[in-house]
Amino acid sequence: MNLRFAFEVGCALCLQITVVISLTLLFQRWISSARMQCRLWSICFVSVIGLVAAALLLPHRRFFDFPGDFSRETTYNVVVWQTRITIILFGVWATGATWSVLRRGMLCVGLMRFLKTQCEPVDATELLRRANVAPLSDESFSILTSDKIQGPFCWQLHRPMIVLPTFLLVDDETMLRHVLLHELEHLRTQHPMQHFLQGVCSTLFWFHPMASLAARRAELTREYLCDEVAAKTAGKFGAYLRSLAKIAECCGSVSCTEVPKGTLAFGNQPSALVRRSNRLVALAEGEKPQSRWRPVTAMAGLLLCAVMIQQLWLPTNAMASHRSRWSPWPSWTANALHQVNVHVRDFESFENGVHMHELMFEDQ
Repeated sequence: MNLRFAFEVGCALCLQITVVISLTLLFQRWISSARMQCRLWSICFVSVIGLVAAALLLPHRRFFDFPGDFSRETTYNVVVWQTRITIILFGVWATGATWSVLRRGMLCVGLMRFLKTQCEPVDATELLRRANVAPLSDESFSILTSDKIQGPFCWQLHRPMIVLPTFLLVDDETMLRHVLLHELEHLRTQHPMQHFLQGVCSTLFWFHPMASLAARRAELTREYLCDEVAAKTAGKFGAYLRSLAKIAECCGSVSCTEVPKGTLAFGNQPSALVRRSNRLVALAEGEKPQSRWRPVTAMAGLLLCAVMIQQLWLPTNAMASHRSRWSPWPSWTANALHQVNVHVRDFESFENGVHMHELMFEDQ
């Protein structure tokens, strides 16, 4: 990858993920089912990762040429400054991405140390029987307890687990049942995997405000779904709201995420708890009927738009050849194809008007 291609990739991806996340937000408003909204966000994160892979591995269509009919000297200056800016931006991005990876790694190590040293296992089968909650049907999981936290959370690396604050085991049985129903729904619907995909997107695009917005909305949607399932399974929205309020009150003095950062915590930001409560009140008043085709249309539309938007690239490369409407194949993909005797163009078609040598030197 040369610097001009890197600048082109960066600009295109920023535009593409902005469009994909914006469409996801619009489609989310169009469908009311929290379960379908969660699937929509999963498709969004997979699409963002797919756009990055396609940008690095596949050629793209050039619908537009570099704007302006500049002189050779001006074009040369554009190329030089673009190269310098690319080096600076790449350094900033690499620093931020590296710090994000290191931070997530340290959080993971700290969490595993917390689980090992600050938590005690409990009999999951007995606890679920006591709370009258059905276990996960397809895999085993563990339940831990700790007096160092005030809010429950779940986490999964290899084996799923739920961590409960100690007071829940000796307090109201109803609240314990609500919490277990909520956390089990996180595990049952593969929310840890969606959380991982979200983390990958947040790391790659740590600088992009739309990526941060997508992470917040996806987290809130996951809580909506688990609240809804837990409240409906328990049968009483009012009782579940009281449990939610009590957990929020416990988290008022000690943060629920002070220890288990990077997990799926039951009680998160106060503003999110208010929105979750308001949604439960609205659900208790009665759900509005919705066409079953809306979620399918929304998810199919998002996938189709992601495929189409992959070919929307900004014309930032002043050295791009006008002789081909397709960019060259990236070197790593072209080299892999050449190894199996598939020959693809991995170079720009020669054109004197944009050739670097012609830009640097006057005709003699």
